[in-house]
Amino acid sequence: MRLSALLRQGPRKTQQFATLAAYAKATGQDRHSVPVDWNVFVKAAAPSREDPTRLYRPSDFDFSLRRGSAAIDRGDVLPGVTDGYTGKAPDLGALEYDLPPPHYGPRPPQEPNPHDR
Repeated sequence: MRLSALLRQGPRKTQQFATLAAYAKATGQDRHSVPVDWNVFVKAAAPSREDPTRLYRPSDFDFSLRRGSAAIDRGDVLPGVTDGYTGKAPDLGALEYDLPPPHYGPRPPQEPNPHDR
């Protein structure tokens, strides 16, 4: 839709919904979304509303999924992306429950294997 057509429609209507389910029913959007909060993680909290410029130390957080989290086994299988999941389905988020986090970037040099000649 062109911007000029949007302008002719007048002001947009804003509506609030009590739940994600109510929003999905009314709009047809987010029908497969899973509501989660900070409590799905082992050690994480919402950013400070009083100081939005505050910097955080990554070592103060653990974004691994907590046991029983609503995010476990709720993802979709995407070949080549979610390979290696451990439950009925991939978990939501970047880390699969009960697996070590993936290592990205350079790795320390390995000792040569004498059998690889």
